[in-house]
Amino acid sequence: MGLKMTKGAAPSTPTSNKAEFYIDTNRRACTIDDNGVISVLNNNGLFERNIIVNGGFSVQQKVATASAAIAGVSTTTRGGVVSDAWSVTTSVATNLNWAQIETGSSPEVSLDSRYYGSIIASTAGKKVMASQWILNEDMRHLLGKKVRVSIKHNQKVGSGQTYKLGLLQLTSAGTIDTSPAFLSGAWSVSNGTDPAWNTNIAAITPDASPTGENGTISGSYLNCTTVATTWTRSSCVFTVPTNAKNLIFVFFSDATGGATDNISIAECQINLGTEIVDYIEPSFTENLNRCLRRFCKSTPLTVVAAASLSEATAGSGAVGMIGKAGATALAANYPIMFKVEMFKVPTITFFTPVTTGAQCYRFSGAAAAAQTATAARASSTTTKGLVVTATGDAAGTVGDLVGVHYTASAEIVA
Repeated sequence: MGLKMTKGAAPSTPTSNKAEFYIDTNRRACTIDDNGVISVLNNNGLFERNIIVNGGFSVQQKVATASAAIAGVSTTTRGGVVSDAWSVTTSVATNLNWAQIETGSSPEVSLDSRYYGSIIASTAGKKVMASQWILNEDMRHLLGKKVRVSIKHNQKVGSGQTYKLGLLQLTSAGTIDTSPAFLSGAWSVSNGTDPAWNTNIAAITPDASPTGENGTISGSYLNCTTVATTWTRSSCVFTVPTNAKNLIFVFFSDATGGATDNISIAECQINLGTEIVDYIEPSFTENLNRCLRRFCKSTPLTVVAAASLSEATAGSGAVGMIGKAGATALAANYPIMFKVEMFKVPTITFFTPVTTGAQCYRFSGAAAAAQTATAARASSTTTKGLVVTATGDAAGTVGDLVGVHYTASAEIVA
């Protein structure tokens, strides 16, 4: 015979020299002593590594932190560019914004992460979805095991509505770490119509037991009801198929919603085991390095890479020196090393410092000027870096300083 206990709120503080054992509302074994101190006897924090990258939305290299239109958002792809490692899809690809919100000086009730992300409809109602592709190197050890998937959500603007929390897999028929087209067609604007996943992408059905936290398991998802201006954690358990090649975290609305709805999300997790896990933000350095495996750049973290940025704003970029005077091919020829080794060979985009274009810029010597041509040297780009070459300008001399801004993207988006 085992000891059967009913979960519930913490009991009153025991009398002197006593302690009481109980099961809290999150199914954790706890004790409360005569000083009112509660101790958790099993895990109350990070149970193995959270495999979600940037789950607290603290790193945002590609777009401005203030509310702005989501670049590349569509009804069929994961192309919507937001915080690092995250993408947004929608049922109507217009008038949809993203913002990263910082709460360091103004903490919000029931929110443990310093940052959160907001998907904001600016003029018309639409369904929205946030998603993240999990690399095989991060999820391989979870094959055949149970994981808890969780998110905190807050209906900042608009009435509470149903959102669905899910875990997809790239099936054994897919190519590892290669995303096929995300949806098989445009996401329907009709209420209650789920996205239709494309070939080799399939939803994993949540386990019926344990029951979902702040949600109801229905079909392939946990149905969560958002609450106006209130942070609520929802989670459920999935068993990862033994032959899954990749996982995809998804959180999407079931209905069109209001014309100016704002759904905010934070503290996204996928952890080994069935236990409800409190969110613990990893160190910023660790989190940033995981993001840099997918995307890095030469501008400061909060400065979006672009041409014409001043040195005061963005620095000189990746710099080298002119080795040949005048308007000569390969006048500049120098290496760029990425901050960490990237997940795969990235796509490189160049931006001219100070002025328009995509060329190296000569900072010293005669009147500063952009070079006439800049490129990554053929076959030089690897997961570690590249060699940049530039054709000089007429006034350039040996030893002049040149620089270029760049982005290197190894994201998986389809």
